[in-house]
Amino acid sequence: MNYGCSAAIGAVSGLRSMSGPAIISEAASRNIVKLRRTPLAWLGSDRAARTSALLAVGELIADKLPFMPDRTQPASLAFRAVAGALSGYAICGKKKSPMAAFVGGAAALAAAYAGIQYRKRVHLPPVAAALIEDAVAIGAGALAVQLLHS
Repeated sequence: MNYGCSAAIGAVSGLRSMSGPAIISEAASRNIVKLRRTPLAWLGSDRAARTSALLAVGELIADKLPFMPDRTQPASLAFRAVAGALSGYAICGKKKSPMAAFVGGAAALAAAYAGIQYRKRVHLPPVAAALIEDAVAIGAGALAVQLLHS
């Protein structure tokens, strides 16, 4: 099992809830993440890849708006945990493990809280801080998939 990749992609979901599933879906559609003959095979469809990418881009834009709710609100945390668990389970390799889902979900929760602390403490304009967080989330997701592929 590659729990490090599960944690990384889970953390991506904690920072940007739709980015983890979008990265997994795109990688599965390219057969980098193997989901055929699993309960998550639907994530590898072209339609799922397009839809999740659109949702992720929408979230990246919406995150910069001043009226967006706090990511540590219960509903937001629950969604991030589920997205992290789903992504962590999907990326863990041929032998899908419930522990990988737990690792992904826990990493998503930890990253959600780390992200909000970063935003509170960094001495940058809010949009600049958010763009840096976007880059970290996307870069971590890409690295997790790359490590899985190599």
